[in-house]
Amino acid sequence: MLGKRPGLVGPLKGLMVLLTAVAGWVDAAAYTGPSRVFVANQTGNAVFLAARLTERSLHHPDLGRAVGETSGPLASICGFCAGVLLAAVLGHQSLRGLGRAWRALTASRWFLLVVEAALLVAAAATAAPHQVPVLLIAAAMGVQSLYAARVALQGVSTTTLTSTLVALITRAVQDRGRAARRGVRLLSLVFLAYMLGAAGGAAVTLTWSYSTAHAIAAVVLTAAAATIVHADLSGRGTIDGTSG
Repeated sequence: MLGKRPGLVGPLKGLMVLLTAVAGWVDAAAYTGPSRVFVANQTGNAVFLAARLTERSLHHPDLGRAVGETSGPLASICGFCAGVLLAAVLGHQSLRGLGRAWRALTASRWFLLVVEAALLVAAAATAAPHQVPVLLIAAAMGVQSLYAARVALQGVSTTTLTSTLVALITRAVQDRGRAARRGVRLLSLVFLAYMLGAAGGAAVTLTWSYSTAHAIAAVVLTAAAATIVHADLSGRGTIDGTSG
């Protein structure tokens, strides 16, 4: 579906920075909202889950209460895995064999962005308990993670900053030349984008609502997908300079 190819890499890098900002936005919205979990940073959720289970078992052995306190991080982890699975299945060759139209749709560079936006819209619109929107938003981040993995810009995962920091520091120390400096600038911009996105997501959630934050993220992703569609239809190819 996506690959690391030569061409118009500037717009592709810009998209990865934008997606990282979206991840920071929804992560902060989820953490400052009623769920108090992350939806992109699954390492943090694993810590929350293990710590809450340990604390409950050591000090307050109440199974019912333990389930309630761990439902948020558990929903996020399961939703994220489901999102990755969904994106992988949608792009699988067996499904592409259903027909030429489906093959063209799933091979397009905007398809997974639309799927991600749809999950965010569903999360913003639902009136279900907070575990349901957490599951949907985490699934959207799972879809985005697979999208970013297929683009394969070194060190840019869009949904976690640990690998980005490792790549940033090692490139700054070990690599030399103009390409290395561009890589350091990109990774620095990715880190900054996540932080600014997180600040924006938290501000909107605290000022307006959890649902508003996710609706805005869905609009941003839809706009990004529309930009890619426009580039394809105008004959400029895809964001990485290749045809769909």
